[in-house]
Amino acid sequence: MEEAPVEESAEELAKKAEDYHDQIVRLQAEFSNFRKRAEKEKAEAIRFGREAMLERMIGLTDVMESALHHSKNATDVASLMQGFEMVLAEFSRFLKSEGVQEIKAKGEVFDPHLHEAVEQVETAQENENDIVLEEIQKGYTAGERVIRHAKVKVAKFKNKEENNKE
Repeated sequence: MEEAPVEESAEELAKKAEDYHDQIVRLQAEFSNFRKRAEKEKAEAIRFGREAMLERMIGLTDVMESALHHSKNATDVASLMQGFEMVLAEFSRFLKSEGVQEIKAKGEVFDPHLHEAVEQVETAQENENDIVLEEIQKGYTAGERVIRHAKVKVAKFKNKEENNKE
């Protein structure tokens, strides 16, 4: 019975090491090419997205220019207001088509993830504590992300006992 060689020859080990080294060099080159291609594709996607957004913004500019042109010939405030309402409606449609939604604020419980308190107003009604009394500036979300927090005025309950202590 012949025993299998336990150790490989130095030549065989050197050949395996060279093969592994070649594989590593090829993988590094492939990964480098992949990374460059991914960066290029990302830059192109950003450029195309930007161009699409700008094209939509140009359409909104057309609506505003039309409203401005008609406002020059308007003789009453009602027609000017109607023009502004049309422009606002067009902007709202645009934002909605992009997945942007207004944050509901007035009458809601203050949520620091959605609202930014710019003012607190004392209230004697305990059930009004932390309720948004007024929306100073609208907030917006896109999907699950807050684009801009709603700036709000919040009620803070202060009972009579606290007032007496002060």
